[in-house]
Amino acid sequence: MKQFYLIIVGCLLFISQAFANNLVISGTPSFNSGILRFNLQWDNSWSINSGPANWDGVWIFVKRQNCTGTNNWVHQKLSTVSADHYAKLANNNTSTDVQVDAVSDGMGVFVRRIGTNVVGNVPVQTVYLKLDASASGTNPALASPSVSDNFEVLGLEMVYVPQGPFNAGDGRATNTSNFSNGSAATPFLVTSAVQASGAGQATNYTNNVTYGSPVPLPSTFPLGYNGFYCMKYEATVGIVVEFLNSLTYDQQATILQEAGVSNLPNVLNAWFDYYNQSWGWYNRVTTIGVYNTVPAVFSAPYLHIVEGGMVWRTMTAFLDWSGLRPMTEFEFEKACRGSSVNTVGQPPVAMSAVANEYPWGNTTISNQYLGNDYSVTAALGTNVEGPAWYTTWNGSAQRPGAFAKTTTNRTQSGATYYGIMDMAGNLWEQCVGGGGFDYSAFTTANGDGALTNTGRANVTGWPANGGASSGTIIRGSWYANGTASTCQTSDRTYYAGYQWNGDKSNADNAKFNGARGVRSFQYP
Repeated sequence: MKQFYLIIVGCLLFISQAFANNLVISGTPSFNSGILRFNLQWDNSWSINSGPANWDGVWIFVKRQNCTGTNNWVHQKLSTVSADHYAKLANNNTSTDVQVDAVSDGMGVFVRRIGTNVVGNVPVQTVYLKLDASASGTNPALASPSVSDNFEVLGLEMVYVPQGPFNAGDGRATNTSNFSNGSAATPFLVTSAVQASGAGQATNYTNNVTYGSPVPLPSTFPLGYNGFYCMKYEATVGIVVEFLNSLTYDQQATILQEAGVSNLPNVLNAWFDYYNQSWGWYNRVTTIGVYNTVPAVFSAPYLHIVEGGMVWRTMTAFLDWSGLRPMTEFEFEKACRGSSVNTVGQPPVAMSAVANEYPWGNTTISNQYLGNDYSVTAALGTNVEGPAWYTTWNGSAQRPGAFAKTTTNRTQSGATYYGIMDMAGNLWEQCVGGGGFDYSAFTTANGDGALTNTGRANVTGWPANGGASSGTIIRGSWYANGTASTCQTSDRTYYAGYQWNGDKSNADNAKFNGARGVRSFQYP
């Protein structure tokens, strides 16, 4: 399973490719009359009108480098009018496979599958994007797009989670930190009314103020009722390599030093991932930078596996750079459990929660050790029910979606109700939430594509740090020392943070966290 990125270059003219999950962005580079053109295809796509009634798609965003001036990469804004963008087939007819949806802040577009109950691979589409002709919003001093500029087109596979009521918490009485309606061990029902008024004080959605935000959650806090896109997979080494290679020297230095004080961009083979400094699985400096001036170049041998060194500060920097945002733990549960049951002529009713259920909707789980074969097509044996890799040490996370081979249902593929992969096992999912810290200021504000001079996210309301009492929580377990119970959809064991072998989970130089983002988007 692999993804490619495309670098479209005016003054150098070359195309480069990197791996993630069966998404290919390719084609003859073309930028003329304000239109950027490239080819796009991906596998295992769908658009269905029943059941989850959702679809998958690709979040496309563009980075641009002026061939004069500072030569720093900046986020290129796109037109906010959907009609300005379009896709065509190989015969030059308008695409019947996909449509292009603009977003209100111009940070990118969603290319989504269309059709009625369509499942399968998306053939090559030629996509045309209209760029914002004004100066870049992330760097006003930069001139408007020019044919002499370098362009980098990047994509992340996404899944649409539709609007609807759902149950947060699974009703079990044995875990007191579980989401509930407050006094009783029944799920906290998130409805349109709840989202409109806010979840309020912690005792509304847990049975003790300790387990939630000490400040009431307002209506601006995303509780998961409204529609949003969620990354289909956790970020891979390949897309993180592109992230690192688009930063300045000082920004790279900040992120590298999360992994160790001696790691700097002017040190050959300086490792991005703290835990894998002694192995060759993850990205490292292959062309050294010049101190405080010229950034380093990173590369890695296995670009298609999941990146496991994403502490909270690095993950939020990556999401800000991508134009996405972190998800809340309410959204995590919505994306796993599903939303509502619809009956013709009746209002939607929230789907029942199953006590101790996993993201695939039942209580069956089978630990699957994937071994040391990191190839794209490594055999994984026969299908099993409830596959997840949550407790066998071998030093590296695996490629995303590894269990979604020839399967017959979501229990065998490990998929959520909406078709999102690997929400249990492999790497921890980092969310806004937990207890003991005020995270009520978090909203649906997305990243603006730009970071601080020191490589940090700059979005108001995002928790600045991970770890204990930070406004962040880890969900879904991980591949080495996880447990079956922490794989469960509603498990909040680490509501107050987690420490293992001196590492503070998603703070500082922790070793086992993934990066998955979301973006609010409401279809009519």
